[in-house]
Amino acid sequence: MKPEIAVGLSGGVDSFVTALLLQQRGFRVVGVNLNLWRKEIPAGLSELCTDLKIPLLQYDGVELFRQKVVDTFISEYLSGRTPNPCTGCNNTVKWELLRKVATEAGIEKIATGHYVRIKEEGEKFYLYKGIDPQKDQSYFLWGLSQEILCSACTPLGDYTKTEVKALAAQQGYTLLARKKESMGICFLEGQDYREFILQQIPQFAENSGNIVDLSGAIIGRHKGLLNYTIGQKRDMPVRNGFPLYVARIDVASNKIVAAEKSELFSHTLWLEHLRFHRESDLYADKIEIKVRGLGLNPPGYIRVQKESEHLWKINLAAPAWAVAPGQPAALYCGERLIGGGIISR
Repeated sequence: MKPEIAVGLSGGVDSFVTALLLQQRGFRVVGVNLNLWRKEIPAGLSELCTDLKIPLLQYDGVELFRQKVVDTFISEYLSGRTPNPCTGCNNTVKWELLRKVATEAGIEKIATGHYVRIKEEGEKFYLYKGIDPQKDQSYFLWGLSQEILCSACTPLGDYTKTEVKALAAQQGYTLLARKKESMGICFLEGQDYREFILQQIPQFAENSGNIVDLSGAIIGRHKGLLNYTIGQKRDMPVRNGFPLYVARIDVASNKIVAAEKSELFSHTLWLEHLRFHRESDLYADKIEIKVRGLGLNPPGYIRVQKESEHLWKINLAAPAWAVAPGQPAALYCGERLIGGGIISR
């Protein structure tokens, strides 16, 4: 009898090729579609499952998604922080629900279309970066537990996006391979995050306030804190011919602290909610950090210090620019993801 595996399916090329590859490897694939925001089945998904001759299970996770992801997204922004909802979704909702559906169906293994690899080392399971550096998604997944990793399979970690599209096209799914990839935050659906927040809490009133420099001197007025993020230059004053950037958002006093670009570099970060599989991993010699999935990340190795049960100090070899409280940070030893947390300051 073929082993069963529950594959998260979204209707896109990545999850489809994941199911296809696992079928070719001898698994009996059961598709799982998680309804996390819009309750309708994604266009074309039922037809794809029919083509592959796989059953499709659905699960309504809208309320959990709203509580764990959307409400947190809103409250973080209103607190002057910069959240990454994809990290929260993957670490607290998506994979947990996929495992729940699989377990209720009597299926032990789960799989997703993420571009990461999973390896067992010394009785622990670790995520490794996907081989396609432009698609690697490990940055978002540092919160996955051993219970999930030991039962999970991510075949696309060994492929590039170009190869995945080619595999779909070779099977006759050229339109799916050419389908535009969904980008950005799913529940915003292309909407500006500020408009979304104001729609969700129409009673919220934005108030203008002072922009001050690092000494506390008033140098301008802001249009409401929700319109600003750390590192922003738009709508900020210019002083002595130099543009100023958002260096800090002070919700308690309704003010923006401004500074020149060079003053937004930091050699030290503080992480909260740190997750790891072995604490000893954090004290290795060659640990690197990512504070952004793609983009400007500080080069060199870091040093991790435990300040308390809930707070960790990260000393950087080279400074990081415009790092915002609320952002996730992922820690690596080479290609191996060893932990991660949320930037506190």
